Amino acid sequence: MKHPNIPHLLQNELMDPTLTSNQQRLLDTLLDNLDGMVYRCLYDLNWTMTYISKGCEALTGYPAQALLNNQQVSYENITYPEDRARARETIAQAVTHGQRFQLEYRIIRANGDIIWVAERGSAIFDQSGQAIALEGIIQDISNRKRIEQDLFSAEQKYRSMFENSTLGMFQTTKSGMYLNANQALADLYGYASPQALIGYLNNISTQLYVSDSRRAEFTEAVRAQGRVQNFESQVYKHDGQQIWISENAHAVHDAEGEILYYEGTVEDITERKNNEHIIRQQAVTDNLTGLLNRHAFSGKLASLIAEADKAHRKIAIAFIDLDHFKLINDTLGHRAGDKLLEKIAQRLIQCTRPTDAIVRFGGDEFVMLYPGLRAADDAEPLLARVMETISQPIEINDYVFNMTCSVGVSIYPDHATESDALLSCADSALYSAKNAGKNKVQLFSGLLAKQLGERNEIEYGLGHALQREELMLYYQPKIDMKHGGVSALEALIRWQHPDRGLVPPDQFIPVAEETGHIFAIGEWVLQTACRKVKSMQQEFGYLIPVSVNVSPIQFLRGNLVETVQRVLRQERIPPYLITLEVTENARFKDEVMFMRTLEQLKRLGVCIAIDDFGIGYSNMAYLKNYPIDELKIDKAFVCDLEQSVTNGNILLALINLGKSLHKSVTAEGIETEYQHTFLLHSGCDLGQGFYYSKPLSEQALSAFMLEQQARLAHLDRIPEDTAIGLPDQPF
Repeated sequence: MKHPNIPHLLQNELMDPTLTSNQQRLLDTLLDNLDGMVYRCLYDLNWTMTYISKGCEALTGYPAQALLNNQQVSYENITYPEDRARARETIAQAVTHGQRFQLEYRIIRANGDIIWVAERGSAIFDQSGQAIALEGIIQDISNRKRIEQDLFSAEQKYRSMFENSTLGMFQTTKSGMYLNANQALADLYGYASPQALIGYLNNISTQLYVSDSRRAEFTEAVRAQGRVQNFESQVYKHDGQQIWISENAHAVHDAEGEILYYEGTVEDITERKNNEHIIRQQAVTDNLTGLLNRHAFSGKLASLIAEADKAHRKIAIAFIDLDHFKLINDTLGHRAGDKLLEKIAQRLIQCTRPTDAIVRFGGDEFVMLYPGLRAADDAEPLLARVMETISQPIEINDYVFNMTCSVGVSIYPDHATESDALLSCADSALYSAKNAGKNKVQLFSGLLAKQLGERNEIEYGLGHALQREELMLYYQPKIDMKHGGVSALEALIRWQHPDRGLVPPDQFIPVAEETGHIFAIGEWVLQTACRKVKSMQQEFGYLIPVSVNVSPIQFLRGNLVETVQRVLRQERIPPYLITLEVTENARFKDEVMFMRTLEQLKRLGVCIAIDDFGIGYSNMAYLKNYPIDELKIDKAFVCDLEQSVTNGNILLALINLGKSLHKSVTAEGIETEYQHTFLLHSGCDLGQGFYYSKPLSEQALSAFMLEQQARLAHLDRIPEDTAIGLPDQPF
C-alpha cells in the first residue's frame, strides 16, 4: 500500500521486488547495525524522513517512528538552529552540481543534549533530473570534536607557556643551529627577539660556548643518559660578555629512533657562580640578600641583650614571614623568587635604624631585632613601617606583585630572657598571625600562651589517645534519594578527651597532620570502619559500604596504599565496600604523587570519592583522567538553596557534570524538605545531612537502621537497592 505523503517513485524503491524476503531481511539488518542513522528523506523544507534505520534512537534520542513523516518532530527542528542555514546551503550546492555531500553540524537530542554529527550522502533525481530526495548516513562525532578541542587547547597552552615562560626555552638541531627560542632566552643572551637570536647563532659550538668542546660534551651526555640536568657552562652574550648558564635538556626522536632535535630550558646562574667562593668565606652572611644568616642570630641577639641589660631597655624580636611567597616561587621559578627576596631584603634595610639588625632566617622568613626600647609599644611604629614598605608594589620580570607579610613579636625581657625562648615566643605569635588570616602583626601574650598551651595539650593527648581508646567513630548515613534507603555510611572520627569532653575533628585533626599522628589515626579509622562493615552484616544480614576521610598528608606523604592493602587483608573485607574520601585540593600539593596513589588504590579495588567538590580548583578537566567513583558536592551549595538561584544552578551543573562522567553524585548538608526535593528531581544519587540523620554513635546507628528496615518493610520496599549483596559466607 502506498503512503499518501511519499511519491510513487520512492514508494517503489522502498520495496524492491527483485529482492527475496531473506535478502531484504539481511539488508535491513545491515542497515540497522551500522554505527549511525541511515536515512532517506524528501528534499523539502523539513527534511521529511521516509526511511530511518534503528540507529535513529541511539543518535537522536527519538524512536524512528517519531521522525518518520514528521509524526512527532521533523529533522529540521532537531538540527541546531545556528547550523541549519549552513547545512542546507552545503547540501544544496552538492545537489546543484550533482555531487555527493559531506558536512558536520550539531543536533539537539531528545533530552536536550547538543551533539556534533557528520552526514554523508547524495541526492535522488526523478526522470526530469529534478532532485526529489536525499539518502545517506548520519553519525555521532562528538568524541572526535572533543578530542580536537582538547588538542587545540593543549597546543595553545603549550605555546602560551613557551612564549611567556620566564625560563629560556629552545629547540636546536644536532648540528648546532637554533630551530626555536622564546623571548626569555633572547633576553638572557642579549638579543632583541627570538628571531634575531636564531638568525645570528648558526653554530652553537663556536658562537655560544666559551669552551669549544662544551657542545660535544652536551651531545655526548644526552646520548649516554637521554638528557642533561643542571648542565653548567660559560657562554657568550651577544655583546661578548661571558655568563654562566644551567641547562636541562633532552633529545626528541622520530619513529625510527633517530634524533630530530634537542629541546630544553636555560637559566642564568652567573650570580651564583661568581659568589660561590665568597659564600664559603662568609659563614654568617646570607648569600642571596647579604643579611645576617640564621647562624648569626643567637650571637647578635646575645650582644643586644647585654647592651639592653646595661641600659635597662627592652628588645623587640619580630619574626616575619612573606604571605603567599610559595605561589610566586612555584609559578615564576626560583630565580624570580630570589629576585623578590632580594628586593624585600633591601626594603627591610630601608626600614631599620642604625642600631637595628635584620636576619634572613631561611626561605621567606626574616627576623628584625629592635633594641633600645623603653616599652613594648615603642615597637608599633617600627613594625607599621615594615608592613607599609613591604605592601608597596614590586616588579619582577614584567610582573607586578603586591606582597603582604605576617609578623609575630616577642619582647625581651617581658616574655623570655633566653635567645631560643624569645624566638619560640615570636614564632608562636607568627603562627597565630598566619592562622588569623595573614597580613597581621601579633604580639605574644598570656592569652596566646594559653591557646598555645591548649594546642600543646591536644598534641600531647593525641600521642596517647589511641592507646587509651579515647577515639571513636560516629556514622552518618548516605541515603539513596530515589528509594529512601541507607546506601552507605560515612565514618566520622571523634575524640572523647578525659578533660575536654567530646572534641570535634576540626580541633585536633590539623594538629594530628602537623605532628604526624595522622598516620596512626588514619590506619585506626580504616581498621575500625572495616570491622563495622562486618558487624553490620552480622546484625542486619546485608553489606553496607563505609567511607572514610583521608587527609592530604596521608594521601601524599604516607604509605597509604600499603596501609589500605594490609588492613583489608587483615580484616578480610572486599575492597569495593570501602570508599576513601579525599578533598579536591589535595591533588595540587603534589599532582604526580596524587595521580600515582589514585591508580594504585584503584588497583586494590577500593572506591575513591572527591569530598567538598566544587569549592576547590576551578579547572575540573582532571576529572576525566582520574579514576574517581564519587563526587560529593560541598554543603556550601546546598545550605542556602531556598534563597539562592545561583546555588541551584551550580548544583544542577555539578550534578550534570558528574552524570556525564558516569560518577555517582552525593550532596552533603541537606537539612530541609525543599533541598531534598530539589536534589531528588535534579538527578542526585545520594543525600547526606541532618534532614536524614546527624552523625550517630554505634548504638544510635543500630536503632536508626532498625527503624529504616521497619519503614521500608511497611512501604513494601525491600532494601535491595541499598544492600550491596549477601556473601556466600560471613566474614
